[in-house]
Amino acid sequence: RSMVNAKLFANQDFPIKAYYCGPVFRYERPQQGRYRQFNQFGIELVGSDSYLRDVEAITFGYHCLEMLGFKNVTMQINSLGDEESRTNYRNALKAYFESKIENMCPDCKRRYETNPLRILDCKVPSDQELVKDAPKMGNYLNEASQERFDEVLRILDLANVEYQIDPTLVRGLDYYSHVVFEFHFISPEGTNLGAVGGGGHYDNLVKEVGGPELSSVGFAFGIERLNTLLKEINPESYEV
Repeated sequence: RSMVNAKLFANQDFPIKAYYCGPVFRYERPQQGRYRQFNQFGIELVGSDSYLRDVEAITFGYHCLEMLGFKNVTMQINSLGDEESRTNYRNALKAYFESKIENMCPDCKRRYETNPLRILDCKVPSDQELVKDAPKMGNYLNEASQERFDEVLRILDLANVEYQIDPTLVRGLDYYSHVVFEFHFISPEGTNLGAVGGGGHYDNLVKEVGGPELSSVGFAFGIERLNTLLKEINPESYEV
């Protein structure tokens, strides 16, 4: 919205590269260790549809965490494909959950009608069991979307960025397309302490908030989340 309001797209070369840091507010129920109001740092690359920009954003975030002292960072990654791929996948999910949705949580019932991909993000244990056998996005990517995803993974391999393909990863917002990702921190004891940040590619968001049709990619970190984990892995740096 800041870019659209300031019409940055009218007088700058693409892609526009920007960062932000400040307070934001969470609409949904905060999960453990998260707050209704929190501070967020993020970057956006606006105005390029190249998968190379997706890789640029991913590697930037990965190395940011390394420089902060997170030694055991792995990345969960998935592709939501283009509109055709997502339409085919939504239809498959609706067919799979049709006989099950009545016994699922209220959020899943709402998502079934609005965006069934979000059911995959449900945190209710009984619903997660049903999700395990749901159709996988990778089986519904068309040829162009699969080739794009393969190229992203190929370059991440060359850049020595560790990742795991997570077929259930959809992120929490509905505007993503193609690659989505989350950075996870693994404790020295081998415990996955969850996502410390994430993002993805999106094609229509700038247009939806009043700007031109510009493809973009971005990610964000929660500052309080990073701060809490840094205290755990390097407590001496916080001594007064």
